[in-house]
Amino acid sequence: MGDDSKEPMNGQPPPDMKAAWEFYETYTLPRRILKDGTTDDYRKLEPGEVAEGSGLYGVWETPVDEIGDFGLGVYLYFKMLITLVGTMAVCIALNIPAVQHYTGSDYPAADVLAFQLSIGGNAVCDKLIPVCKTTEDCTCQTKEFDPTAVVADKELDMYFIESTTGSCALKSDCTMKWDLAYYDAAMLGFLVVGLFLLAKLQNAIVEEADEAEQTAQDYSIIVNDPDADATDPDEWQQFFQQFGHVTYVTVAIDNGVLIQKLADRRLIGRMIAFETATDEERASMFDPTENESAFEQLGGFKKKLIGVGLSNHVSAMRKKITKMDEEITELLTKTYSCVKVFVVFETEAAQRSCLKEMTVGTIPAILNTATNIPEHQRFRKENILSVSEAPEPTDVIWVNLETTMMHQVKELTFTMTLTVGLVAILGVCIWQISESSPTMAGFFVAACNGGLPAFMKALNETEEHLTQGSRQTSLLLKLVLSRWFTAAIITWIIRGFENTIRESFLTKAAAILFADAFTTPIIRCLDPGGRVARNVSAKSAKTQAKMNSNFTNTAWFLAERYTDMTKSLFVGLFFSALYPGGLVWTTCSFVMCYWVDKYCLFRLWKQPPAMDASLTAASRLQIAVICVVHSIIAGLFFAGFPFDNLQSTTDTATVTEIKTMLDGTTTTTIGDFTVYTDVDQKPAGMINIPTADWMASEQVDVVKMFSAINICVVVLVCVGYFGKTAAFSVYKLFYGEYIPVGDPNPDLYSFVPGIESYVPMYQTDKLPLPLLACNLELMDKEHISFTADYSKQDLTKDTVIAKAQESGTDISKCFSVCKQYKSPELIESENKQGK
Repeated sequence: MGDDSKEPMNGQPPPDMKAAWEFYETYTLPRRILKDGTTDDYRKLEPGEVAEGSGLYGVWETPVDEIGDFGLGVYLYFKMLITLVGTMAVCIALNIPAVQHYTGSDYPAADVLAFQLSIGGNAVCDKLIPVCKTTEDCTCQTKEFDPTAVVADKELDMYFIESTTGSCALKSDCTMKWDLAYYDAAMLGFLVVGLFLLAKLQNAIVEEADEAEQTAQDYSIIVNDPDADATDPDEWQQFFQQFGHVTYVTVAIDNGVLIQKLADRRLIGRMIAFETATDEERASMFDPTENESAFEQLGGFKKKLIGVGLSNHVSAMRKKITKMDEEITELLTKTYSCVKVFVVFETEAAQRSCLKEMTVGTIPAILNTATNIPEHQRFRKENILSVSEAPEPTDVIWVNLETTMMHQVKELTFTMTLTVGLVAILGVCIWQISESSPTMAGFFVAACNGGLPAFMKALNETEEHLTQGSRQTSLLLKLVLSRWFTAAIITWIIRGFENTIRESFLTKAAAILFADAFTTPIIRCLDPGGRVARNVSAKSAKTQAKMNSNFTNTAWFLAERYTDMTKSLFVGLFFSALYPGGLVWTTCSFVMCYWVDKYCLFRLWKQPPAMDASLTAASRLQIAVICVVHSIIAGLFFAGFPFDNLQSTTDTATVTEIKTMLDGTTTTTIGDFTVYTDVDQKPAGMINIPTADWMASEQVDVVKMFSAINICVVVLVCVGYFGKTAAFSVYKLFYGEYIPVGDPNPDLYSFVPGIESYVPMYQTDKLPLPLLACNLELMDKEHISFTADYSKQDLTKDTVIAKAQESGTDISKCFSVCKQYKSPELIESENKQGK
C-alpha cells in the first residue's frame, strides 16, 4: 500500500508533487508573454493569469528596463544598484593613492591575517616601538607580537610587559602621507555632486516611466475627507463629472474589522480543507455535535497547547469558525460610514484639471476655510475636499483606510520611541560590556545585528498604514536606524581610541562588508525556508491544496532591500579613510545584490505590489546622511592619527629594549630615540575639529580643511534635503500645490490594456491571491488586478453572508462599492463589436 497519505480517498486523487511543481511554475512564478504583433516586447501576466505561449522571466537575458513590470519602486532599486556600482568604481580610483601608500614599504604595517581585510589597502598599523617619556635612559621589556593571540583586554598588552628602569611607552611606527586627505575630499565632492545628479536622473526616469506606461494612478484621485454619509457612488460621479467623464467611483467604508474577520474565517477554513481530505470529513465539517465530540476526545495537554496557540486541531478550528460566524453576523448589523473615495477619470487631462483646481492645504481642508474654492467645487456646496493623486490600486491596504491621521501619528510616535529607546539601551549595554570584555561585546553586537531587523519588522506590522508604500517607508526608517547603529556606529564607539588602526578593529568592518557582499546574498539565494517547504514539507500533505500551499514564494520587503543597499554603502564609506580596500567589497555587494535579487524576484519572491518612487527618494536622503558621516569620520581619522597619545619633544634618550620572542628567547636592542610625553590625541570635536600643538603642520592643514568641509556638507544636506523637505511639508499644511509630471497622455483609460481599477480587496502573504470585498456586478472584471475564478475569491458570497441575507439583513451597506460608468467611446466601441 505504501504511504496512506498518497492513497486515493473516496474518489479523490492523491496529492501529486508533479502537479504541485506545475502549479508553482504556472501560478506562483511571474510570467510574461509577447505582446501582439511584436517580437521582443513583452507584457507581464497578472497573478493567476494563464496564457498559451507565456514563459518565465529569464534571469540573465531580461533587461533592467523590463523589471519595470514589477512596479516603479522595484525598477528604481535595480537602477540604483547599477548606478552605485559605477559610483564605487570612481571612488576606488580616487583611493588608489591610499591603497598604494598603505601597501607600500613606507607604511610598515603588519601582515593581516583576516582574508577580508587583506584585499586592498588598509591603515592597520600593528608595529609599535618602545620610547622613553623622560630624558633619563630607560629599559623596556616587550614581547614579540603574536598575531594569533586572543586578547581579552587592551591590544597594547600584546606588546608591553613592563618598564625595568625609567618610563617606557609604545609609539606607533607608521607615518601618514597627508596628501591622501585631499583625494578623500575629492571623493566626497564627487559623491555630493553625484547625489544631486542622481536625483535629477531618477526624477527623469519617473517622468519617462509615467509617460511610457499608463497606470490607474495616472487617471485617479483620492478624496481623503468625504462626508461620512456620502456612500452613494452616483453622487460622487455627478460631482466630479465637472472635470471630465468619470469612469469609476470606489466608495470605501469603515468595515475593516468585518473584512478582517471574513478573511480570518477564510484562512481557518483553508487550513481545515488542508486536513480534511475525505468526503465524510468534509460533510461533517460543521456538524456541532460531532465536532464537539471530536474536540472532547483530545488529551488535556493537547487542549492546553491549543489554548495558548502552540498547537491546533480540526475540531478546534471548527469551533473558531462557529464563534467567528456569530461575530460576523453581529458586524453585519452595524452602520458604516464613508472614509475614502477613489475617482477614476477617463482621461489624464481630466484628472490633472481636478487636482489643479481642488488641491488645497491640509489645514484649510480640515477647517473648511479655503477661499479659492468656488461653491460648485465644494461637495454638497459646503465641504472643501482634501483631494490628492491616488496611489496605485495594489498599493492600497483597504482594511486600514478607516485609520485616522491622529491614530497613525500616535502609532508611529510610539513605535519610533520604542525603536530609539531600544537601540539606545543596547548601545549602553554594549558600552558597558566592552569596558570589561571586548570579546563579549563583539558577540553581543553580532546578536544585535541578527535580532534587531527581525524585531523591527515585527514592530512595524503593528502599525496601521493606508498603503504598502507608507508601511515600507516606516520600516525603512526603523531598519536604517538599527542596522547603521549596529553595523558601524557601535563598533566605532567601543573600539578604544588607541585601537583605531589595529587589525582587530578593522577586521570587524571587513567582516561586515564581506558578509554583505557574499554571505547574505548567498543565503537569500538558497532560500532555505522555501526550499524545505517545497521539497520536504509538501510531501507530507494529505491534499493537493495543502501541497500547493507549500509552493508559494517567500515574502519580502522592498524597504529591506533598500536598507541592505544603503547599509553596505554606509559601512564602506564609514571606514573608507581607514580601509579604502573595503570599497572593493562594497562594489562586490552591489553586483551580487543585483544578480541575486534579480534571480529571487523571478524565481523565489512573492510578486510585489506596484509601488512608487518614495523609497527611492528616502534612500537618496540616506546617501546624503552617509556623505555627512563619511566626512566626519574621515576628519576624526586624520585628526587622531597616529592614535598613540604621545607627543614628540626635542630631547633624546637611550632606549634599551629587551624583547621576549615567541619561542621564549630574548633579544636586546639599544638605540637613541626622541623623548615623547603623554598627550590626549582624541579630537575634541566632531564637525568643527580643533587643531592641537602635537600635530604636524600638514596635519593641521588637513584638519582645518575637513572642519570646513564638514560644516559645508552638513549645511548643504540640512538645507538641501531636510530643510527643503520640512519647508515643503509645512507649506502643504497651509497651501495646496499640485505639480504634474510631463504632459498628459491622450490615451483613454477604458482602452489601456491591462489597466486596473480600485477594487476593494484583502491581501495577505498566507494566500496566493487576494480576496475581493465588494459587489463585482457593478464593474468590469477585466479591471481587477489578478486573474482567477472571482466567485471563489469573493468574500461577499461566503456562507455566513448568505445566511445573514436569508434572515433579512441588508448586506449591501456593509461593503465598499466599486461602480463603473462607461464612457461614450467605450459604449460605441462595444456596439461596433456587438457586445
